[in-house]
Amino acid sequence: MLSVRNIGKQYSGERKVDALKELSFDLDEGKFLSIVGRSGSGKSTLLAAIGGISRPSSGEVLVNGVNQWLLNDNAHADFRNRAIGYVFQFASLLPTLRAIDNVALPALVGGTLSDKEAYARAHLLLNQVGLGERFDFFPGQLSGGEQRRVAIARALINAPSLLLADEPTADLDEQTEEEILNLIIDIQRAYNLTLVVVTHNPAIAKRADRLLEMLDGQAINDVAQCVEKTPAEQARKLFDVDAEAAKLEHVSLGEGIERLLGKLFMFVIPMIVLFWGINYGVAFFEHKVLEAKEEERSAVEELAMRDLRADVKDVTFGPGKSYIVSIYLRNMTDDKAIYVMSPTVRGFIQIGSSWQEVPLKAVAASKTKVEKITGEQIYQYSMEPETAGYTQLLPYYMHIRLSNDILVSPSSQPKTDLIERSDNYYVYLKPHSADDSLILKKMKFPGKPPVWIPMPPH
Repeated sequence: MLSVRNIGKQYSGERKVDALKELSFDLDEGKFLSIVGRSGSGKSTLLAAIGGISRPSSGEVLVNGVNQWLLNDNAHADFRNRAIGYVFQFASLLPTLRAIDNVALPALVGGTLSDKEAYARAHLLLNQVGLGERFDFFPGQLSGGEQRRVAIARALINAPSLLLADEPTADLDEQTEEEILNLIIDIQRAYNLTLVVVTHNPAIAKRADRLLEMLDGQAINDVAQCVEKTPAEQARKLFDVDAEAAKLEHVSLGEGIERLLGKLFMFVIPMIVLFWGINYGVAFFEHKVLEAKEEERSAVEELAMRDLRADVKDVTFGPGKSYIVSIYLRNMTDDKAIYVMSPTVRGFIQIGSSWQEVPLKAVAASKTKVEKITGEQIYQYSMEPETAGYTQLLPYYMHIRLSNDILVSPSSQPKTDLIERSDNYYVYLKPHSADDSLILKKMKFPGKPPVWIPMPPH
């Protein structure tokens, strides 16, 4: 159903950036793929290439055997409108149209359904997502979670075979996030849609049939997962519009503007001009909004991932059985401002094939919640990881993972220019009680065995 073959994506500028590097995978019809990875790994770029928004620099993407990038502009737009549903990070609803108008609009623009059929299906979809009684509400009258439900219904109006969702719960609270993601997964399973979701939520990723982990534009992990399926008999014929219901449906795309600007204004403008204006305006507006958001996000991602360097600087023995871990953040630019929330660092020790969390405590509490990084900033934490039965990948040494979560922005009071960066550092730590002479019999060091040994990410 979906085949990605050796695609690459390069961005040119002062320095060339390889956002995707020779990435390939196939996804069967009706399967759910989750794409995970830290910010800047290429997840959104991959989804944009699949969804027909951003042309890959090399390779090909086949949806139902069709390479949409070989089609002319009109055929490409038509294929994307009919075959692919897209749920963006933000709802991006037209504020002067009601919920039902926003849902019906792609079918009206693409001509996939008659006006009455489009509104009948929009009603069914809004009922399915729990907004049947709010069909005539404007986006400004809906909560963030309700707006996201309208966006999901809009993505399904043309009965696509492929549904893409790029962080569809961004900026939602935890309860609403779970509701929206459960809704997307339930719809996918009930109607056998092929679903691809970019997410930072590990609980959602575990519910996918397949997990693709990305790093630096490449797939570093591709795992099939066993997931309990929703029984097929729970599915309703969502995309089958009842003919009698369609005849009774009231088509009222202009009512939203009428309510805002007055009846006189609506009667003066011919309906044919209105439909042409909506068609052109929607396409132009959504393209510009998406383009601006992509540029802003790319700039913030580059600042967070390339201009801010982070790693373990040192680990030393502390009082008793403790260790003092020093982590640095370094601004690699001369003129760009980088602001971060104080890092949230967690420690884990490997025991068998699993990781056991070890409490970390900041040596000195930060005086401010938001800090401006100029030059190098050091953060120190105290930890006591010594636990019986730890895994010895190196003789006598403990295998430790440190997870560092940082919120990064070019502004001291960010609004939308904010991105989360997550890093994992792996080190080997020598136990306080270790006998150096026994270690030297197993391994060769130029001198005394070091307290810690850094490891590359793995």
